[in-house]
Amino acid sequence: MTRTPLAAAAVAIAFAAAPALANPLMTADPVRALAAHDFDDEHAHLWFESRFDRMSQAELAALPRGKAHIAWNAPSSCVPGRLKAVLNRVSRTFGPITVNSSVRSSAKNRKVGGRKRSYHLSCQAVDFRVHGGTKGMMGWLARQGDVGGLHRYPSGFYHIDTGPRRSW
Repeated sequence: MTRTPLAAAAVAIAFAAAPALANPLMTADPVRALAAHDFDDEHAHLWFESRFDRMSQAELAALPRGKAHIAWNAPSSCVPGRLKAVLNRVSRTFGPITVNSSVRSSAKNRKVGGRKRSYHLSCQAVDFRVHGGTKGMMGWLARQGDVGGLHRYPSGFYHIDTGPRRSW
């Protein structure tokens, strides 16, 4: 077999495998592989798989209730204590969460389409996703005095920050 037919065969196999790769969270190496690119109406989120992505619904349901289960895929050291406290309460109430975004550089903020005065620029905001049921969570978050800005993106991410009370 010459190189040209071999290359053509490799391309054909790659295209044939494309439907199998349609779920971006299914990766060959779930620990190191890039899990997903998620673009919504305002932000582009890039995240790595958390330990909760590898768990079945039964395993998630079996996690002890009343205890916080948080996977940090973003720096946590600069996140204000009041937001960490909210995240702990969210996890204890609604199930495991993964924090995907906390602090951003100006360049990264521009790249993902963030607002010019984003609270992410000063590590005063977090974007996260919940791996349990989220029914009633927006109302619950709105009642938390520690939360300023609050938004749920169509992709299922939640944003909270320390700014003035608002939603968009």
